[in-house]
Amino acid sequence: MLNENLSDKNLIINTERFEKKIEKSVIINDWKTIQLLNEESEILSPIKVDFKVEKVSNGFIANGRINTELKLSCSRCLNEFKYNIESDFEAYYISKDFEKSLSKIEHLNSLDNTIYYDGINIDLTERIIEAIILKVPELPLCKEDCKGLCPNCGIDLNENPDHNCEEEYVDPRFASLLNLLKEDKDSK
Repeated sequence: MLNENLSDKNLIINTERFEKKIEKSVIINDWKTIQLLNEESEILSPIKVDFKVEKVSNGFIANGRINTELKLSCSRCLNEFKYNIESDFEAYYISKDFEKSLSKIEHLNSLDNTIYYDGINIDLTERIIEAIILKVPELPLCKEDCKGLCPNCGIDLNENPDHNCEEEYVDPRFASLLNLLKEDKDSK
């Protein structure tokens, strides 16, 4: 998968290098595309990430904000358009060593937005990718009132609002049934 190749060293936080809290702004310029749920999308502007990682009793809380712009395809007219992403993220990081000491009930309760990390580094990359993907609508539209494509001929109805197909489309599989109906009308 394409997203597995996305990384940035500025999103990897060494947990031993700060006392209580770290705040950082990162600009990611080298991510060119991202795999969304329904399509691969070009990233049109650098990804700006502002985040804070704070040490708490059992781990670290990370939260922040992401800004970027993607190129999407409209689900109605298929035209490409720019889509602005502004998204927040939050995650609770706990050491894998601590995970083993949790009871089953504590483990189930802690699963909400909890990530277990191994070693001394926390990588925010997956949270950034997830926040971008979740901000994209399931059926993206170039504009709210997009008219889409003509179901008969495929012409863009946004560019040709007065378009009206002269010929009624008949599925070739049903053409012989239509001929039977015409013959029945003619015989009466």
